[in-house]
Amino acid sequence: MLVMKIPTILLLLSLMPIHRAFAITAPPTIDLGPDLNADEYLNASSMVGPTVDLYQKQLELTKIRTQVNPDEIDKCYTDNSPHDQFADQISYYSQMMIKDIPSMIGFIGSTYKTSSNDADLFPTSLIRHPLCAVSKSTLSKTMKKVPAQRTIDMLNVFATTVNKLRTSVLNGDQKAKAELLFIWSRFFSCLAYTESLSTADNSTSQSVAALYSPTGYRRPAGVEFYEDAAQPPVSRLNVGTYQFTPDKTGNIIPCIKAWNSLHTGTQSCSIPVNATQGELIKILGSSLQSFNAFCGVHKLIETFSVQVNTTNSGATHPSNFVDGKLKPAELRCVSPHFQAGKAYNHFGPFQNSTGSNMEALFSCSLRSQN
Repeated sequence: MLVMKIPTILLLLSLMPIHRAFAITAPPTIDLGPDLNADEYLNASSMVGPTVDLYQKQLELTKIRTQVNPDEIDKCYTDNSPHDQFADQISYYSQMMIKDIPSMIGFIGSTYKTSSNDADLFPTSLIRHPLCAVSKSTLSKTMKKVPAQRTIDMLNVFATTVNKLRTSVLNGDQKAKAELLFIWSRFFSCLAYTESLSTADNSTSQSVAALYSPTGYRRPAGVEFYEDAAQPPVSRLNVGTYQFTPDKTGNIIPCIKAWNSLHTGTQSCSIPVNATQGELIKILGSSLQSFNAFCGVHKLIETFSVQVNTTNSGATHPSNFVDGKLKPAELRCVSPHFQAGKAYNHFGPFQNSTGSNMEALFSCSLRSQN
């Protein structure tokens, strides 16, 4: 019996250091400075929404929205502003994620070689790490459909602009942080158009909504329902601004966990982790799109978190692997441009899934401000 126990004990001992290998040995040393004024997002949305709408020749970001369902999820703000434009929601949650926010990717840690313990993950935000410069060579290692050089040039213009402002923030320039909020608000506003806003109210969206809507729910204007025939049945339905599947076992899990961690003590704002499809349709398809917008911005945080915390060189940008070793978490750069499955990615335009949607996103992000 003793002989049988020894290998078991050795096995247990051998497993113990795995968790510690991922643990944070020190908190971040880079100071991102004081938070923006709580209402700064209103300045961003008032400037970004109209210009992106003008670029897109539509009015989806700046239309005044009204609640057509109870939508308790649309009442979970820290201020008394009406939040009645999609532009407001996008800027509000972009501002929330300018500072460090829990990524909650622990549940997929084994897939991407990060810690499975959320508390052990090095923090990330929209500005915690610089954006990586990209090239045909680096993109060929992180995604399948490498875009044309003119698109790559746009990716680098965007990254350079963000990084220069980030450097100014680290030097104490609070105006630069406000400008970064404008840039990220514009980026996610353009993404909203590439994902859903252009087609949200068409006949197909209305038909799919009629098919799936739970009892007592009415599809609000601007909220797209879409069936992706290329997906398996469990993930075929996509709802709202950033097109999420109402499935409690799907990729909205990190968003739900992060949302709940930020709304502790507010029962009406808590999202059940075992919510039914009908309950999640109501949440993802709410009139003001609060949780949907939150999750849309948070998806990029999740992508960054994988790249910062992984021990797999293939799940982070090639420049983070130097002399046969991965850089420490704090010193890595991050990139939106990864194939789904490599460093976790929800959005097709980030990985040029159609061959043209990456160019459309970054053309909007860079040119709609003119």
